[in-house]
Amino acid sequence: MDRMLLVTLAALAALAPCRASPLNVLFVSTVSSPSHYIWVSALAGELLRRGHHITELVIRPPATPHPNMTSFVMADKTFGEEYGFDLEETYDYGLFEEVEFLFGFYRVSTNTVFESKAFADLRNYLKLKKPKFDVFVLDFPMQEALIGLNYEIGRRPMVVMTPYNMPEGILRIMGSPYFPSLLPYGGVGAHSGQPLTFTERAKSLYRWIIWRAYTDWVYRPDVDTMIAKNFPGSPPLAELEKDVAISLVNTNPGLHGSMPIVPSIVEVGGMQARPAKPLPDDILAWVNEKAAPNGFVYMSFGTNVRSAALNKDKRNAILRAFGRIKQRVLWKYEEDDILDKLPRNVRVAKWLPQNDILGHPNIRCFISHNGALGTQEASYHGVPILGVPFMDDQPRYAEKVERIGIGRKVIYRTITEESFYEALTDVINNPRYREAMKVVQSAVRDQKEPPVERAAWFGEMVARTGGAPHLRSPALRLRWYEVWMLDILAATALAAGLALWLLARLLKALSSASSPQCTRAKAKAH
Repeated sequence: MDRMLLVTLAALAALAPCRASPLNVLFVSTVSSPSHYIWVSALAGELLRRGHHITELVIRPPATPHPNMTSFVMADKTFGEEYGFDLEETYDYGLFEEVEFLFGFYRVSTNTVFESKAFADLRNYLKLKKPKFDVFVLDFPMQEALIGLNYEIGRRPMVVMTPYNMPEGILRIMGSPYFPSLLPYGGVGAHSGQPLTFTERAKSLYRWIIWRAYTDWVYRPDVDTMIAKNFPGSPPLAELEKDVAISLVNTNPGLHGSMPIVPSIVEVGGMQARPAKPLPDDILAWVNEKAAPNGFVYMSFGTNVRSAALNKDKRNAILRAFGRIKQRVLWKYEEDDILDKLPRNVRVAKWLPQNDILGHPNIRCFISHNGALGTQEASYHGVPILGVPFMDDQPRYAEKVERIGIGRKVIYRTITEESFYEALTDVINNPRYREAMKVVQSAVRDQKEPPVERAAWFGEMVARTGGAPHLRSPALRLRWYEVWMLDILAATALAAGLALWLLARLLKALSSASSPQCTRAKAKAH
């Protein structure tokens, strides 16, 4: 009997999957925006939970120290803290102003990394310790020059990730097609299967051409210069991009719509969103059903746009509108200059646990700048949105919110007490917004596993397979004109032209042979 038990246990052990050995991961997220780190750090936390080792270069210290993590943290101010944003102008940027602003941000924030003590310390660590990494995870668009680190660690398989939705540049390096007619240029996804109008398709095509031209002819050469300067001997960007095995993108079909992508692009939108934890006692006492029988409203403009930077006239108009509603208001506000101006139903705090607040059942509306993370968290928890977009992808998310019916938007530059009050009360009281958001919430949550677990699994798979070569798109081995089959079209046009030319010559010869002059000439010859 004992022998039978041993045999059975041995058979079960043979059938059980082998536990993967811990990976050694280089993890870099240096985009000068705290919201980027909020999203990518969710993956770092999951990798640690699975027992892997992480060496990271980041802009914020980890929330909780971990024995398997070695952190190099930049102490520099973020771009927004250092330079600020002109909230009166950014929404109205034209295409060329937007290009200048965003690529200026990319260059400044990248150079800040190269000049930082944390970057120098990481380089020294790599030289002295010579760690062997299994995979390199990089928050990639906006910090492309940091890909040079992969040259220094021996060109390991790469996972690039971006909280910036699904940039066209990611599609390009993965060999995935981009169709301006299907995916509005700007990265916020399609609109739940709704086709773009003629105007929208024309705008998308125009934006794509301008951005692609600037990227290829101006920005990428700048990145090559940065790589050559900071990583002597390194190959250029185009060569290092060949090490990218997987791209993790911050989209979810439930919110962003369906898009044609290759298997090496993995949608893990909303990695930071999770079931709500209990709120701190003081916040709970303010928002629970007993204290707020009509529910409550939460307002936050994220990590880059400071509420304290609002124009005072706009801020006061918002406060007066708040004073007229039945709901309580919780507002993330960074300064103390507003405390003596608050209506009785408004409370402010310099930091608030956003995900847990959005998950509270008594919430009625989320007033947001319509950043990607906040829009995803509201969708995950089923909370209608009143958007106040300022810049970058925020106006396009605000358009999406209105188009799919999960909320409304107001334009910051034109806010008045009445316009803000009308839009806010509409979102709070009109059930159609919550009903539409419940549909989106159901689609967003209906996944076989949490997106952060999917992201970690793909990272492990990249290491197991030596770069996931089976997922590489054949488009990566074709020239651009071969992808679009312009060579086939050119050959077809040439063949058709040659055939027409030969046919014309034949017809001309036949015509000449049957002409009266030719007939008389033949008769005389006989």
